[in-house]
Amino acid sequence: MNCTDNSSPEQFEWSHQVVMLVFSLPTIGIGSVLNGVAFCIIWCKIKQRTKSTIYMSNLIISDILLLFSLPFKVYAFYVSRDWPLGKRFCQLLESFCFVNTYGSILLITLICVDRYLAIKFPFLSRSISSPRVTALICASIWVVMGLGSTYIYLSSNSCSCFYGLSSEVWKLEFIIILEVLFLACVSLMMFCSLQIIHSLKVKAKQSSGGWADKSTKIVRSNLLIFLVCFTPYHIGLLLYFLVTNGFLSNSYCQPLQNTLHICLYLANVNCCLDAVYYFYGIKELRQSNSQPVPSSSTQMATCELKTDSTIPASLDS
Repeated sequence: MNCTDNSSPEQFEWSHQVVMLVFSLPTIGIGSVLNGVAFCIIWCKIKQRTKSTIYMSNLIISDILLLFSLPFKVYAFYVSRDWPLGKRFCQLLESFCFVNTYGSILLITLICVDRYLAIKFPFLSRSISSPRVTALICASIWVVMGLGSTYIYLSSNSCSCFYGLSSEVWKLEFIIILEVLFLACVSLMMFCSLQIIHSLKVKAKQSSGGWADKSTKIVRSNLLIFLVCFTPYHIGLLLYFLVTNGFLSNSYCQPLQNTLHICLYLANVNCCLDAVYYFYGIKELRQSNSQPVPSSSTQMATCELKTDSTIPASLDS
């Protein structure tokens, strides 16, 4: 093995410390408040348990678990090898930080796929999807994340908490799974988002209302946020894996270590940006509960692009 991840916080330049604080502190503060408020509104103010509330609740829990680990990561940077909270607790935090990123990726992708089906195939979506099915899908994701967390927990042998995952974590099979999973998710996101945008543009030409243009902007923003937050990290992950296993020169090892950590900070920002989706979804859910049922199934499917737009009961054959 040409490059092992035995870095410690002292090896990082002061610029890394600045970047860590600039990204992590706002992410922890803003993300915790917004996710907490969204969770309280969903469970205290919204009585219906729809596909939307199930997806949002699971995404919030995933984000909260990730946010829980971030203060300890900042703390680990300063205490370095003198981590006082126990090796096992450190490994648990590492697994939260590493794996729940993929929980968010999977849930965001499934929400996008669900919206695509609701818009393009509303009757099929209604027949094959329900809150119970959505709950089972989310439970399956938690099982997958649990297995991934267990692998990280058992494999990690950090010389410095958060800053030195052992070589066992960088096995070819594990990295391939992560990269293929991300490529599959980003491909689905792009396909579904582009199809949704196309359908909304067609609908906008047939309607004088501004709801389609507004929804199009939301879909575009969602796709852009997904790509900006998660693509750099997976490119860095692949490059660092190639260095770690001797496919690239060892001279790239330290720069790629630093880059990978910075890209992970960027990915963590998604915990805050998810809140835009939560509050837009909550707003649309409350509006849909107080407004008469639209006559158009397509408009009903798109009015809550990032939530569970319930198909009218009169259309359920």
